Amino acid sequence: MICCENNFCLYWQDDTCLLENISLSLQGVCQSCVCVDIGGSLLDTLRQKQLERLEGCLPDD
Repeated sequence: MICCENNFCLYWQDDTCLLENISLSLQGVCQSCVCVDIGGSLLDTLRQKQLERLEGCLPDD
């Protein structure tokens, strides 16, 4: 079974695609994927936290 692995998709839950059947474009992209917009400010905050973790400034959650 083919499933999408885009964790920003609306249908992604618990590391699994919730859709039983998907179709792929010629580029191999899921045509049923609906990406969640998390917003620039939240993305910036999460990027900064991850950078700090990688640099050893913050403990893992």
